[in-house]
Amino acid sequence: MRRREVFDSHFRLYYQALCYFAYHYLKEQEEAEDIVQEIFMKLLDGAECFDNEEHLKHYLYKAVRNSCLNHIKLTGIHSDILEGIQKNTSEDENNFFENVVRAEIYQEIMQAIQELPTECGRVFKLAYVDGFSNDEIATQLSISVNTVKAQKNKAKIQLREKLKGLYPILFLFL
Repeated sequence: MRRREVFDSHFRLYYQALCYFAYHYLKEQEEAEDIVQEIFMKLLDGAECFDNEEHLKHYLYKAVRNSCLNHIKLTGIHSDILEGIQKNTSEDENNFFENVVRAEIYQEIMQAIQELPTECGRVFKLAYVDGFSNDEIATQLSISVNTVKAQKNKAKIQLREKLKGLYPILFLFL
């Protein structure tokens, strides 16, 4: 694959999880997305070579974390959070690990949702990601409320099966 194709595949694979990860530091969605986009732009412009996928993933999480901390420091926002992070490095490493795990779980869940059948996935996203009611979804998609309920139930069953291996981890970290 060409460099651009590799970049695009990594962007699609990690972008959402890294935004979720950055949000835990910044508490601002737009700032989190900006940080992640900047990291990917540096990756695209740079000449970094990675031994394997794990090396790349480690680089991305560390780069996002460091950029978030720099952003907090430069803007002066949440300076008490920054002071707490600087005072307690071992606690920061634990938070880093937990945030990475949460981001990875989030990525697994979003991937499972994307693998749902088209209509089932649309209904599920509208209900549980976007927060629409059954009536609103029915109106938006021009289907009956009973169809919405059936599609949501079908999605839950399929997701439960796809994500059953994550249940022990979910209880520990979420």
